[in-house]
Amino acid sequence: MKLINAELLKNMLKASNNYLKANVEKVNALNVFPVPDGDTGTNMSYTLSAAVKEINGNNFSNVSELAQKASFGSLKGARGNSGVILSQLIRGFAKQLKDCKDLDTETFVKALTSATESAYRAVMKPTEGTILTVARGIAEDANNYFNSNKDIEIEELLEVCIKSGRKWLNKTPDLLPVLKEANVVDAGGMGLLIIFEGAYSYLVEGKLFEDYQETEIIETSKKDYIQNFDINFTYCTEFFINGLKKNIEKEFKEYLENIGDSIIVIQEGELLKTHVHTNYPGKVLDMALKYGELTNIKIDNMKYQHNEVISALENNYNIKEEEKITKKYGFIAVSAGEGFSEILKGLGVDIIIEGGQTMNPSTEDFINAIKSLPAENIFIFPNNKNIILAAEQSIKMINTIKNIHIFKTKNIPQCISALIKFDINANLGENINIMNEAIDGVVSAEITYAVRSTKLNGFDIKEGDIIGIIQKEIVSTGNNIYDVLLDTSKKIIENNQTKLLSIYYGTGVEEEILNNYVSKINEIYPDIDVEVYPSGNEIYYFVIASEK
Repeated sequence: MKLINAELLKNMLKASNNYLKANVEKVNALNVFPVPDGDTGTNMSYTLSAAVKEINGNNFSNVSELAQKASFGSLKGARGNSGVILSQLIRGFAKQLKDCKDLDTETFVKALTSATESAYRAVMKPTEGTILTVARGIAEDANNYFNSNKDIEIEELLEVCIKSGRKWLNKTPDLLPVLKEANVVDAGGMGLLIIFEGAYSYLVEGKLFEDYQETEIIETSKKDYIQNFDINFTYCTEFFINGLKKNIEKEFKEYLENIGDSIIVIQEGELLKTHVHTNYPGKVLDMALKYGELTNIKIDNMKYQHNEVISALENNYNIKEEEKITKKYGFIAVSAGEGFSEILKGLGVDIIIEGGQTMNPSTEDFINAIKSLPAENIFIFPNNKNIILAAEQSIKMINTIKNIHIFKTKNIPQCISALIKFDINANLGENINIMNEAIDGVVSAEITYAVRSTKLNGFDIKEGDIIGIIQKEIVSTGNNIYDVLLDTSKKIIENNQTKLLSIYYGTGVEEEILNNYVSKINEIYPDIDVEVYPSGNEIYYFVIASEK
């Protein structure tokens, strides 16, 4: 076969999509860290499904129009780093097909090169031994083969691509040491190979793999981006107390607990920052005045703000001329767990996007949230390394007059620290600087369980073992979540000049046992403040944050 028409290309994409769905868990299992958050296959599947959904039900007279539609669908539906990279591969491929009625072998080869170039440009610091390496290797091998076999047919060209993909996939552990240590190949590269295999199977055998096809991805209502929190206390009250001669942090916090919630009281020398939700802001200010001079006072009616955002969602302002700006700053954050979400809302986050390790939000999720938030300056917190690219891609696709800044937060404690430092009276640049400093000052750790046996970072890990991870490095293993918590806490404290240790505990943790272990930490490190909060997270028993 010398040419692929639009209908054939559409069915090849469908076959690839269905075949990838059938192999999602196979790809997810290749996660380097043996933790229950492997999501590369899931992200790639959702991204490709978004591309197929965009072309389903449409008839195309040429491959150019089909490819552009599929590209648009993948870009807005991209999830996670692997999904964003896949969307960029599709985008580059589609770019080369512009104005083409049918797809021939020469254009196919050029499109593979264009796809690779687009994907590499999308990543600030490309890492070899990943899906990028596999994509580039396929493009180079296909180009070399075509140059010496100009009369090649498309079936043979796809065979070359698949053989090349397998070759480069097997090379990934040699290019990325962490893969070799974990004894796995790159998950994204495996996903890409499966996509080629699905397309090839349809081309030569007519297989659509429809038996594996899952139900259509359910679209989330835009209103679902906003958590339905009951607002028991109407006024968000923030201020600084200056000129303190003694430490009042504990006694002032105890007072606030009687008239509010979402309390943050932090004293540094003569300065104390306060945040509280209350129905009596006057009482709060009167008490604060007994201690010292007040500055940077901000009182917001949260019920009014909540209704504003709901109204914006309902009207869906998506054109520049129709956008409404009703306040200076707005905050969007990704959260996984009710406890985390409540903390973030308490710190002023307007829109919570549900997501995390096992379900990364899509580019479109961020676009809808940005559209719905009537703020001049919008701060976005992805709170996961694997979500940053999707957030960045969203601001490239949206047409807006709003100024959008993405903080590259890799976890929720970083986001919390940044929000605490936010100053409503500072200008945009000053806030970005002080919030970035806060993010850089947080060292995080997680306690979870191993989903498979492996050897990593010198540890012989068995499936089911409890593991402690600091900054993506396994530092502790054991059979008891609290023992690993204690061991990991010691290591994070001793290596980071810790002054404040925050422990966020997930579902299934027994608070009484946790409190006993927290007492042990306090006994060993009496000069360190240890704070405990529920996260509601189902993946991690504990998330730990160390701050200087």
